[in-house]
Amino acid sequence: MVAPTNFNLQNLHGRTFEGFVQFQQPNSDQSPSEIPPVEGATTWFRMKERQTMTFRMQFDRSTHYDDAGLKALDPAGTSHSFSMDIKLTSDLFDNVFSESSDKQTLSYWIYRNTINQPIQVIFVTSFTMLEGPAGSTTQNDINLKFVLDPSTFSTGLGPTGGSPSLNVSGVVVSITDAIRATTTDQ
Repeated sequence: MVAPTNFNLQNLHGRTFEGFVQFQQPNSDQSPSEIPPVEGATTWFRMKERQTMTFRMQFDRSTHYDDAGLKALDPAGTSHSFSMDIKLTSDLFDNVFSESSDKQTLSYWIYRNTINQPIQVIFVTSFTMLEGPAGSTTQNDINLKFVLDPSTFSTGLGPTGGSPSLNVSGVVVSITDAIRATTTDQ
């Protein structure tokens, strides 16, 4: 018998206070078909307040049985979704609610949904691990990049006060990266 290889080791864990979430807004002259956008043709917005970000990846399968009664699974699409809670700050909104709103603001995102022309935003979540594989200190960053369609916005005030939060959720249109790297993206 071959000795097992240790995997998913405690010393390779990430720290919950490391990493960041940011979104990428393509330039206005870029074609919507260029997803992900061409390198250098974008502006990045990093969320500086700590927030929660949840991604749910579901790869749907359609079941059927062959003539021998064995179950088979066929690809039937995806049902990926995301949910993000962020601290509500004034820079998330513009002073106009129209097509001319700043594209990085919730004013623009909500307006586009109001006129049934939703937007796609590219979100990058990066994490720094304690170590990389085999004790490497160079490949200890994890980068996840998703193209999102934000379509649900909810907020409220809690009874205890404090900073209000905003929940943004919707559909994950595509997953463009889920890799280990030597640096966090951007």
